[in-house]
Amino acid sequence: MLHAFLFEICGLQGGFTLEKREQQCNDYIRRTVGRDKIVLMLVSGGVDSAVRAALLHKALLQIQYVC
Repeated sequence: MLHAFLFEICGLQGGFTLEKREQQCNDYIRRTVGRDKIVLMLVSGGVDSAVRAALLHKALLQIQYVC
């Protein structure tokens, strides 16, 4: 029933993967920050800020962010 709702009624295609989502996030970060800006990020120790810090680390050059 859930499959029918998601794929037949809502029209979803089922192509979501974590790798694709991570790449989308990295591309967005790179476009937004560019090559000439530096990002300052404060980390609270929670899951959200830890994930954000990991994404920044993967998306940007080391000289472009400060945590």
